[in-house]
Amino acid sequence: MNIMAPNPGFKQQVAEFGEHALRGGAGGSLTSTTTVVLGIPRFKGRISNAYMSVGASGKDDANALSVELDVQINGTTAFTTKPKIEHVSGEASQHKTTLNDDDTGVTLGVLASAITYSPGDVITGIFTLVQTSSPTTEISNPAAVVELMPD
Repeated sequence: MNIMAPNPGFKQQVAEFGEHALRGGAGGSLTSTTTVVLGIPRFKGRISNAYMSVGASGKDDANALSVELDVQINGTTAFTTKPKIEHVSGEASQHKTTLNDDDTGVTLGVLASAITYSPGDVITGIFTLVQTSSPTTEISNPAAVVELMPD
């Protein structure tokens, strides 16, 4: 029986050629709508998932307080429904994520049906802040993850 040994360079090949996700965020308090460049893909493919997390969800029991993520490819949105994190009155400011809807005040994103990218496209994340006054605690450290599926 002839058993082939695995390629010793396989992990390096995956690291070099496998684009699995783009990541980016804005450190500190979110006090206005903020755009971050998440990256530039090297291969043709499609976005398979996109979500955000915040280090702190903020606190304002009297007024609206939320952050919404828009992921764009060369200025075109990838979502039909954008992921959103809203402060829920009475809750403490805390870490929240739109990776799942296990928490209150979380809206999951819904990707458009054909979100494709090409090598060199610019993928950005726009964190849109909604607040009507100065909150007790600001939303902080928003971060986005865009999962890529090469063709």
